[in-house]
Amino acid sequence: MDIKKINTLIFGCSLFLATACDNGFEALNKDPNTVTADRFNPAFLFTTTQLGTAKGDENTDLYYAQPFIQQFASLSNVGIFDFHGDKYVYYKPNNELLWKSTFNATAGPSKLIQDVIQLSKDKAQYANLYHMARIWKTVIYHRLTDMYGDIPYSEASLGYYQQIYKPKYDKQQDVYTNMLTELEDATSKLDASQTLFASADIAYNGDITKWKKFGYSMMLRLGMRLSKVDPASAQAWVKKAYAGGVFTSVDDNLFIKGTDKLGTLEALTNGMSYTLSVTSRSPGKIAKTFFDFLKSHNDPRLKYTVAVYTDPTNVATKNTDPAVQKGLPNGLDRITLVKDPSYDPNASGQEHQYSGVNRDVYAKLDGPRMFLTYGEVQFMLSEAAVRGWITGDAQQFYKNGVSGAMKNLAKYDASATISDAEIATYLTANPFVGIADQEKAFEQINTQYWAATFMNGYEAFANFRRSGYPKLIPVNYPDNETGGTIPRRLRYPDDEPVLNADSYNEAVARQGADNYKIRVWWDK
Repeated sequence: MDIKKINTLIFGCSLFLATACDNGFEALNKDPNTVTADRFNPAFLFTTTQLGTAKGDENTDLYYAQPFIQQFASLSNVGIFDFHGDKYVYYKPNNELLWKSTFNATAGPSKLIQDVIQLSKDKAQYANLYHMARIWKTVIYHRLTDMYGDIPYSEASLGYYQQIYKPKYDKQQDVYTNMLTELEDATSKLDASQTLFASADIAYNGDITKWKKFGYSMMLRLGMRLSKVDPASAQAWVKKAYAGGVFTSVDDNLFIKGTDKLGTLEALTNGMSYTLSVTSRSPGKIAKTFFDFLKSHNDPRLKYTVAVYTDPTNVATKNTDPAVQKGLPNGLDRITLVKDPSYDPNASGQEHQYSGVNRDVYAKLDGPRMFLTYGEVQFMLSEAAVRGWITGDAQQFYKNGVSGAMKNLAKYDASATISDAEIATYLTANPFVGIADQEKAFEQINTQYWAATFMNGYEAFANFRRSGYPKLIPVNYPDNETGGTIPRRLRYPDDEPVLNADSYNEAVARQGADNYKIRVWWDK
């Protein structure tokens, strides 16, 4: 046999063996118990991401954002169970908890949502999951940037994928631009004919119609956020959102529910509810500002929202009689309280003579944590109509907002159901002021928005900064962080100047000093 034939035979055998190896030995050499990217279903991570977005950060919301805008008040100013935002004081753990929980290297929603996006991108079988993840990413990051300003975004959680361990801080303007374009693209590409991932989606059970409404409603929120800094862009995005189709009832609300299995599945309970429960014995009380608004307007939400617990460890001591109800003024401590006109020296206890949150409604461990509601959407549309940005009846949107906000309480507990008759009575007594005086309309709409976002401090605080309403009187407690002005943001975590020095320093140089007084981009 000549050399050419030998070489040809060797080549043919080699080709056969190579093919045989590809078809047999490669599969044989794979460990069937090893999880690889081609075997792992990223939908499993999506469930954890949604839960993580609702868990772990609640103390930043409850202890800072909500007392900042005078929904809650407290007599304390230090300690783990204190509402630090009541007096604008700094407390490191809760000041940075939202940031730390978001960027937790193993279980933070920033890392998990990036994993879902990376593992589902360009894979037809995961098309809807990919777009749902892009939309959910805006839920995670818009809260973060609203509370801190410039943040890691475009390079965040890319350590494993691109070896970026010190991500840059993106300008808030760029973060918003990207979030809005992502919402537009992802929402438009959701397809009900494709796999729905119902079992992985603990918000909407894979209902694409609801997801589309959610995507456009989030676009509406982000678009409205630009109304002060960039009205033209705000108008354009609001129009797109409205045309796309936003929430149409309280059944569209975006929320995540916890479990009531305390002791066995405590990590899955509603953390905010836990803090307000008997188990936690939190000293937070309903702020006088919020209480007085509800009471002065004869608001039917009052009887479900507040209660006096003379014994904070016993729910049986609850009293919802309006005659004994009162809100706690912000900015007081146990020394200055006794000098306040609201204080009754003959009543039992100090702060416990003041109204707290109704635990039967808002302190249920399996209760919902609300992110975006129909009532909020309708109030935003009302303001947009007053501005002339969209067609539609501003008054009807306002009525829908009030109705939606009141009906929303039943989502927390069926006992808090407000009837149509009660809502109608309220609207008759508190009619829409009309569009002739835009500023009065803005005040009425956004004060109602503040009431509608009770228990969602991030959003209430953001919309207050955007709109200027409700009109709040700041406190000036000794050694506060702002010199007696209402804060505009939180400080970055204390270790950022060390762990990510260059990016941190660039952000501070661009944005302004790292303190509570500096305004974020859209709040200029």
